[in-house]
Amino acid sequence: MHITMDLSEIILYLDLIKRKGNQPLIDELDMMVYHLGNHDQVKTFYNKIKEHEFRPPFAFYLKTLIHFIEDYEECISLKNKILATQRNNRRPFIKLFTHQILLCKSEEEALSILQEARNYGLNLDEKFWVSKFDSLEDIKKKQEKWKYEMENSDAYDNFSNIYEAFVTMKSSYFKDLSEEHLKSIIVEQQSQERNVVTRQINTFMRKTYIKEYAKKIAQGICQLCDKEAPFIDRQGNPFLEVHHINYLSKGGEDEIDNVVALCPNCHRRIHMLEDEEDFKKILRRTSVI
Repeated sequence: MHITMDLSEIILYLDLIKRKGNQPLIDELDMMVYHLGNHDQVKTFYNKIKEHEFRPPFAFYLKTLIHFIEDYEECISLKNKILATQRNNRRPFIKLFTHQILLCKSEEEALSILQEARNYGLNLDEKFWVSKFDSLEDIKKKQEKWKYEMENSDAYDNFSNIYEAFVTMKSSYFKDLSEEHLKSIIVEQQSQERNVVTRQINTFMRKTYIKEYAKKIAQGICQLCDKEAPFIDRQGNPFLEVHHINYLSKGGEDEIDNVVALCPNCHRRIHMLEDEEDFKKILRRTSVI
């Protein structure tokens, strides 16, 4: 089973885990990190973990998350968080200091970090590390190495099972929501955009909810050809694809009045032909939402 997961699904996954009163498992978190596209997404993901007050094992921070931290202050915060609570087996903590060196901006800062590591009982090769400051390229290589090692691990082999469980949980959650309740959640998400962090998280959260709203409104019928969805997916849902009437790439908004649910054939037709009558028909569909 080929898995593709975007940030909106990852945010929803964390929300659903929280709703069940559970803690995310390391393999679940690793799967999420594996599918994050850039550091902005990593920050949004990490902020969501902190918002829900999840307590991942420190092995997750040390073996996974640290490789994807590209902000100097975030690195220091994570390092201090770990060092303040974990006092045994200091050897794995070396990467906290070396990662900080890679992010610092001067030789003086690198020397200071090396001294801090020594004070903590860790001896790093000064000759090697003092020249490694400001090395984002090295951090990118560490990320690529982590993903390569993950792809060849037992944990990666289990991703399909984890993702299937998530899709089932997601399907059950949205089936239980009425159209009005789903719409009210989307409106509430928009109203809660009080600051940059909240705005980033809610933007991605809303993406998934808007897609599910479009599918729920369609009730299994393509909103262009008026035919039933071509098949039922593994969770028992009619398979339709969500289309933005005014393309996001051309300035369209990710809003409920800009999406319709189409069968795959009509979705391809829309993009290939860009027919004016097709456009008018699906636009009329949104006027009754």
